[in-house]
Amino acid sequence: MAQKSNHEPGNPVNEKAAAPVSKQEPASKDSKSDDLAHKYLGDKSSILTSVFYGVLLLISAILAFVIRIAPKDGVFLNNGFIRLGENDPWYHWRNIDYLLHNYPHMMWFDPATTYPYGTNQAFAPLFDMMAATFIKILQFLTGNTSSDYAMTIFAYWPCLLAALCVIVIYFVAKKIFDSRAVGLASAFFVAIAPGQFLSRSIIGFSDHHVAEVLFSTIAVFFLIVALLKAKDKVITYADLKNKNFSALKPILPYAVLTGIFLGLYALVWEGALLFAFMIGVFVTIQMMANHMKGESTVFIAITGMIIFVINFIMVVVTPQIGEYKSLHMLALSAGFIAILAMAVLSYLLEKKNANRIYYPIILIVLGAAAAIAGSLISDSVRNAVFGVVGFFTRTGGALTIGEASPYFGTSIPPIAFTILIGIFLIVLPFLGTPYIKKDFSKAVYLIIWSVAFLILMMISGDGFIKLYGSFSVFGYLWLIALPLLTYKAVQDNKMERIFLVIWTMVILWALVQQNRFAYYFVVPIVILTVYLLYELAHYYKLDAAAAGWKKEILGKMNGNSNSTKPEAKPEPARAEKAESKTYRPDSKAAKQAAKSEAVRQPSKPKKKSTSQTAITGLAILCIALLVIVVPTAFLTVQYTYGTGGPNMPWINATTWMANNTPAPTLDPYGTYTQPFQDLDGDGKADRVSGSGIEFYENQVSTVPFNYPAGCYGIMSWWDYGHWIEVIGKRMPDSNPFQFGVGGRRGNVTDPMIPGSAPYFTAETEADATYYLEAIDPRDNMSGARYIVTDIEMASGMSKFYAMTAWTLDTDGYTVTVPTSEGNMTLIGSDRYFNSQVVQLHLFDAQHMKQYRMVYESEKESLNMQQQESYYKELYNFLHGTNISTQSTGYVKIFEYVKGANVTGTATPNSTVTISTMVQTNQGRNFMYSQTATADASGHYSFTVPYSTTGPISGQTNFVVKPTGQYSVTHDGTTSKVDVSEEAVLQGQTVQVV
Repeated sequence: MAQKSNHEPGNPVNEKAAAPVSKQEPASKDSKSDDLAHKYLGDKSSILTSVFYGVLLLISAILAFVIRIAPKDGVFLNNGFIRLGENDPWYHWRNIDYLLHNYPHMMWFDPATTYPYGTNQAFAPLFDMMAATFIKILQFLTGNTSSDYAMTIFAYWPCLLAALCVIVIYFVAKKIFDSRAVGLASAFFVAIAPGQFLSRSIIGFSDHHVAEVLFSTIAVFFLIVALLKAKDKVITYADLKNKNFSALKPILPYAVLTGIFLGLYALVWEGALLFAFMIGVFVTIQMMANHMKGESTVFIAITGMIIFVINFIMVVVTPQIGEYKSLHMLALSAGFIAILAMAVLSYLLEKKNANRIYYPIILIVLGAAAAIAGSLISDSVRNAVFGVVGFFTRTGGALTIGEASPYFGTSIPPIAFTILIGIFLIVLPFLGTPYIKKDFSKAVYLIIWSVAFLILMMISGDGFIKLYGSFSVFGYLWLIALPLLTYKAVQDNKMERIFLVIWTMVILWALVQQNRFAYYFVVPIVILTVYLLYELAHYYKLDAAAAGWKKEILGKMNGNSNSTKPEAKPEPARAEKAESKTYRPDSKAAKQAAKSEAVRQPSKPKKKSTSQTAITGLAILCIALLVIVVPTAFLTVQYTYGTGGPNMPWINATTWMANNTPAPTLDPYGTYTQPFQDLDGDGKADRVSGSGIEFYENQVSTVPFNYPAGCYGIMSWWDYGHWIEVIGKRMPDSNPFQFGVGGRRGNVTDPMIPGSAPYFTAETEADATYYLEAIDPRDNMSGARYIVTDIEMASGMSKFYAMTAWTLDTDGYTVTVPTSEGNMTLIGSDRYFNSQVVQLHLFDAQHMKQYRMVYESEKESLNMQQQESYYKELYNFLHGTNISTQSTGYVKIFEYVKGANVTGTATPNSTVTISTMVQTNQGRNFMYSQTATADASGHYSFTVPYSTTGPISGQTNFVVKPTGQYSVTHDGTTSKVDVSEEAVLQGQTVQVV
């Protein structure tokens, strides 16, 4: 803001009279001390302001922590069990538990999951290493080395990281807009924001997501500082040639720190190339914009290359980064080469004084040529090139993964959103150049783009409404703030704000492909929302009013409202500080500046008008804050009602499994290496084909791990693999990494990969057993000894469809039934009822030969009980039967056995039935039975899975058992027969006398 003159124009006043002159006196020790204090500590108002913002920031961080520990009773159960949230936190605990026993050595290969192959470490290592180190320190300080104490610390770990995120976000927003008020508001709103950032950092949800946000945001902070340091520095290619690096010195430390924290981010999450890609997009756009405006591209290029080199080095020295280390190395190398090529091209065109528009045209042509050439040379490059546009897009069964499904659904393909985002980013570098001159055109384009994206969201189904549940009103306000910020940022060439725009767009691109990126998206859209409030405050001159109020308050604090002491300039609420500009006298800018200066001339009526405007603006701002805070707080409270994770039936079932089935002889804390698979003999580990992210995740091994005797697998749906491994202490066939799911990846005509999907959807017991045994290619081995089901797996309204989706064969499962509201189509055909999972869970394996129930949990969830009863009623309706429709246990455990061979003789070709009443540990009875036809000689045979003589030592301590002997009925006579456990396990023959 221009300073007011001390005299009126046309009425010159002696300059010496403009201000009182004090007599010069020798400086005293006290005055020297005051000078030193002012130099190093600042004046009183500056210190008070810093303390004020520091306290409020600390309160915001503490608030974030307190909100996240609210549902702690759902983590620390009354029975002493510590329940971590959802699925992946359990495997993180598996890693940390291993680290605590082997510190500082990481578990790089785990044979205790994805039986019988094991799996390489699926997580990047840093999150677990940080948590284990923190636990080790607290154990040393307290002397408590118990597992429960360590697990308690781990449960609180994400809450602590979320609080740190709040602090980092303050500094990021503050730097972008040069305003502590903007930083504080951004930090506060992120602290209380609902949605995935909250749910993925709540107590017990000890997953790497919140650490991703922390390290990526720190990397952003240092990049923004580097951009700001470069604002007044100009370095050219000539400077590099002459080895004049002075302009780079203030920038280099922050470029290095950006690279370090981007590398740490990569060590937290294997998909961290997201932010490397974002920085690459920013560097490309900014270099194009700078070149077309005739400005140097050197600084941007050097910064980008430094970041990529440091990131690359950190990746190379790390043994594993999930399944993505090779992709990181490839992408970072390509990024470095691309930036170098762009810098060389800029230099050559500048040297030849070529038309600046050639630069983006040549870049596009060269990029396309390189992509085509690389695709012809290397499969990896081809997959990277063609997969990059929709890199995070999933297909087939992977679409049923909750966090991997497209945010706006599939009615509008994610590629439609991607094209719109791509258009925005392609046009962005031209907006601040002479090639788009009219401000009106820029504004219209940005508004049209926002409206187009809004329309696309609204026609996508419930995606538009979903924004509110995920982000509160922040989910809508960013669409207003983005075009405004973009317009002003490109006008003023504020690189830090242009980066915020690109940050928002790249995360949006990821979000439309996978809804998991909502926990990233909340950060830029909250900052954008605060920016909108900031512009509103400036429009109503609240910054000027605040400066006046601050002056008055400080004056009263000093005991003199009209203090004549020199005052520090009030901190501007607005990001742009006043700058001295020089214009040609006849230019339009000069005339506009003169007009603005005339408008700013002081007058008493203006002061009154400004005060009234500020009060009006303050009222509007308060209303806006209420509109944001009230619904946000309401939604946040809803997100703190629970923590997820295994329910009591699953906890009880896996705990029972750990205590009542044979313990594997594999040491869970041992060090193991993955078997080498090289079926094609090229000396390299084999890979399966694919595109995008699935190329790096669909790695199927065919070489089993060499387990010690006594090891076996557990078959269940992939959701439950980590619970089985960590709580049940057993080895699951499939897990939440989606390893061991099987099915198909290309199309429905492809061969079926053995795994949990084809097993549970198999329509006969024989087919299911074939897939179970095919999981383990070794002779006389099967993929699993126990099968664990729950009602969600068996329900057509829940997870059953996901199983069919992984096989790509989803037809023939629905029926149309009449209801009071008309016909309804739903899953419920014979194909559904014949499936292995339904026969096991809904029908208790009542007629199966080699599967017996050994445990039944209690009931849980009225909704799931109703679903079970509904499907049994539907079965009766469709088949004219009268089976019991009562709901049963939520979780059931079955054992796959050889089965005893019960044989006897009857009248030739007569019907023979064998049956026994079975009672579960829940006191529920059901009839197990089989029917056969005697052959022409009168011989009959049954394979039965239940022992009537009870468990034996060292084997399954089953609690579901027959209440008596088997009854064998034929020709009007009934015989009784006992079957021993040895006969069931070894496949022995039992003769009916």
